Amino acid sequence: MRKLVIFSGTTEGRILSGMLSDSGIDHTVCVATAYGDELMKHDTCAEIRIGRMDEAQMTDFLTARGFGAEDMVIDATHPYAAEATANIRAAAAHAGTGYIRILRAQESADTEGLCWYEDMAACAGALEKEAGRILLTTGSKELALYCAGVSEETREKTFVRILPVLDSLESCLSAGIPARNIIAMQGPFTVQMNLAILQQYGIRHLVTKESGAAGGFAEKVNAAREAGVLCHVIRRPETEQGVDIREAYRQITGTDYQQQDARHILLAGYGTGSPETVLCGVRHALEEADAVFGADRLIEPLPIQNKYAMYRAEEIIPILEAHPEIRSAVILFSGDSGFYSGAGKLYDKLKEWDAHAEIRILPGISAVSLLAARCGVSYDDAGIISLHGRKSPIVLNRLLHMVRFHRKTFVLLSGEEDVRELGELLFAADIGGRIHVGIDLSYPQERLATLTPEEAMAYHAQGIQTALIVHEAAAKRPIVPVLSDEALIRDQVPMTKACIRHESILRLGLKEGDVVYDIGGGTGSVALEIAALDPSLSVYTIEKDPAACRLIEKNADSLAALNVTVIHGEAPEAFADVEAPDCVFIGGSGGRLRQILTALRNRQKEIRCVINAVTLETMEETRRLIEELEPADVEILQVSCSQVREIGGYHMLQAQNPVMIFSFRIG
Repeated sequence: MRKLVIFSGTTEGRILSGMLSDSGIDHTVCVATAYGDELMKHDTCAEIRIGRMDEAQMTDFLTARGFGAEDMVIDATHPYAAEATANIRAAAAHAGTGYIRILRAQESADTEGLCWYEDMAACAGALEKEAGRILLTTGSKELALYCAGVSEETREKTFVRILPVLDSLESCLSAGIPARNIIAMQGPFTVQMNLAILQQYGIRHLVTKESGAAGGFAEKVNAAREAGVLCHVIRRPETEQGVDIREAYRQITGTDYQQQDARHILLAGYGTGSPETVLCGVRHALEEADAVFGADRLIEPLPIQNKYAMYRAEEIIPILEAHPEIRSAVILFSGDSGFYSGAGKLYDKLKEWDAHAEIRILPGISAVSLLAARCGVSYDDAGIISLHGRKSPIVLNRLLHMVRFHRKTFVLLSGEEDVRELGELLFAADIGGRIHVGIDLSYPQERLATLTPEEAMAYHAQGIQTALIVHEAAAKRPIVPVLSDEALIRDQVPMTKACIRHESILRLGLKEGDVVYDIGGGTGSVALEIAALDPSLSVYTIEKDPAACRLIEKNADSLAALNVTVIHGEAPEAFADVEAPDCVFIGGSGGRLRQILTALRNRQKEIRCVINAVTLETMEETRRLIEELEPADVEILQVSCSQVREIGGYHMLQAQNPVMIFSFRIG
């Protein structure tokens, strides 16, 4: 039978051993310390040998076990363990046996702003010139080399994070590191944990190796950036040749590794964060999980060894690929997994990646349901919206729309600044009512605050926050929300009259979420009426007259139309960099109708156009362009309106200019 030995000491060695055991293949694993033995999976297929060996001892070990040409030595030692790798390679050559080097995958972290060094000696020389405290996270093996390159004064301000084993402690003390500067902890370390250590010890310089995902490289770099700490990186040796874990398994067995059972992945809502809002099913899954993923604040308190501060598919999938021993994973989402979380999209991406995986979703208690309970109200008749990372004008406009027509509106917030913005929005829109803010709901420090919009504008309170807006004077939503001419400030600017405006907008065929251009905005009457139809619409009104632009902005402010954007300029150049429209209304072209329609057609998108023509010249030009461009679904309507005016004791019809309305699809 073929003999196999893995010289381990890394995650990669442990993973390969597990893969061989899963396949029923006997092998030996050599680890340097009892701590390395603790991390290994113990089973009948894996024999664990503990103790450091030099080249001669490795050669004797292989010879005593009868290793020959048909057998295999696998080097899964640390990427920086150059001496160990040289010894293993030489011992394998002496024994005349096969040799495979497993290399750790490179980290894809953002490396901008990092200080790079070829070795520890170069890094030590640079740090000798720096002020401030230093944290070494490079382990104990190169500590002597570091201490030899710095002064006693620098050693006094150097802190070392090592594994909690006797050998590492002795290495620190013998190198001259003060006992008070030794941090003995076992990882993995999240960004939040790294950040806490940097802040606790007042660190200004973090030293790490380019250790890849298994070594927590990205978590160190991101924590350093957040803390404003300079990160010093020892480059990974570039001369090594090797293979990844799966290729090593393929070379050993001649086949691809086949999982023995389906991977189990649970996407779980973790409630608001405190134990009382975590459902029993989620708790049980965490107890059984090999690894857990999620935001720092959710996973930090969990007593699980393999914790990863991430929740996006592009981050999670590479970890699962690199760690086939993770057979059961839990991905946590704050609140309810089905309520403003990324669980749905993540589910689809995970299924696409591993069609055989058993993927389930478990709900959680949302901050909205908890706040409703605390305030003693229901939320089945409420408007619900999230501002958490979503404060675009469209979302803010949708929020105002909800508050106008709902007695209760629940709002998920990012923090105290969102409460202040809520107050400003409601105050500017002349909407009264009360804002109930739930702070750190379910935690011991939980509290509620009730504010007027004016009070909310000056609000300050740290914590996780959710709001309930109670608007007792909420109006009934109009079925056809038309805008009257009297609702607009006109001055001396031309305005599309109400009856023409309504007929024109009807022919745009608007749909939810459409992007609309209003070219030749005038008073903004068309743009503002379109914007009022649905808060999901994005309306851009293009106007070349500066006075008219100011008037449109004034009307938009008075109507709190946050989904209207005024662009000062002449079409088509003015909308060249604006997102492509779904619908376009042209009330005034400035003699550039051909250029406007050509630019719209060049957008390579089907666009519904409506043109109002008052003069005979515009009517004729539009007719010719329709013949030339051959758009689809052409409709032409002539509208004449008269209003009844009281003159003296009599009532007379006063005619308005007849308007020709052209509508068609272009693109």
